[in-house]
Amino acid sequence: MTTEIRPHSLFARPQKHIRRLRIALAGFGVVGTGVWQVLTAKRQEFRRQFSTEIEIAGIAVRDLEKPRDAEAPATLFTDRPEQLLEDGSIDVVLELMGGRYEAASFIERALEGRKHVITANKLVLAHELPRLATVAERHGVELLYSASVCGSVPVLAALDELRERDNIRSIRGIVNGSTNFILTRMAEPGTSYESACAEARARGFLEADPTLDVSGADAAQKLSVLAYHAFREHIPPMDIITEGIERITAEDIALAREHGETIKLIAGASKHPETGAVEARVRPERIPVSHLFAHTRDEFNALEIAAVHAGPQVLYGKGAGSLPTASAVVSDLVSLIKADNDFNTSPSRNF
Repeated sequence: MTTEIRPHSLFARPQKHIRRLRIALAGFGVVGTGVWQVLTAKRQEFRRQFSTEIEIAGIAVRDLEKPRDAEAPATLFTDRPEQLLEDGSIDVVLELMGGRYEAASFIERALEGRKHVITANKLVLAHELPRLATVAERHGVELLYSASVCGSVPVLAALDELRERDNIRSIRGIVNGSTNFILTRMAEPGTSYESACAEARARGFLEADPTLDVSGADAAQKLSVLAYHAFREHIPPMDIITEGIERITAEDIALAREHGETIKLIAGASKHPETGAVEARVRPERIPVSHLFAHTRDEFNALEIAAVHAGPQVLYGKGAGSLPTASAVVSDLVSLIKADNDFNTSPSRNF
């Protein structure tokens, strides 16, 4: 009898067990569509790299008849989000519906149903983060929200890692891509505030009602989440001194330019070294043209973190748009899968 001897090869290794991960999307707007596109494009990569089969189990929307920017099977859509919450086979819920109270209730019910939740909803987090984090911990599941701040830039992970080994003194940066796009355009000769807003809206960086962005409220919500990770202190948006860009004119920017400066909407928070009190503020500031923030253009974000021992560190990248935000949502999903791979278990169930 002859025994066949095969050459050693990576391909000769036994195939890993392929696990199924059932995901539900709540919301299929700009971000939800982007997430669908990214997950569809990366499905085979997830299977190959993480031995995980991604399955979209359902998509909750408000209007079933609304035209969609991405093609998805009609059978996946429902206008009853409670169907997703009641489905015990769903492992992860991606909350992408926006708004505050309905979304907060949906997130809480999903966590109580022992489903992991990934959200991009900075409004809910700015008001409810400590409470929802407690709910997640109580039920042994994860609440992940990297996409809520600075789009694809991993600022929250950086803050967590730095806070564990150092003391953070302050955070400061450009965290709203829409207003940064507007101010970038206004710095060009002949561009008014109104025309800059119109271009930002046409490119999908600004809603039909721009109030949330241009008033500084969006930046204040993001700063609340950032401060929680930097200092472990929850500062509701109403406690953040906030001033927007509505009153900034092209003449203001031209005057700043004459002094070697430009104008940016800056969100910042710092901790008093003696009292430990945290002060947070959002306002337009004149920035020297030599500073990195002055070169942070269009929809890009930049955050400077100052620590006692490490000194200043800067993170930079796209902060607005469908795909950068979707990328951050998928990054949280990858983190969840990796954690399950590392511990060979899921807090709610094995995938």
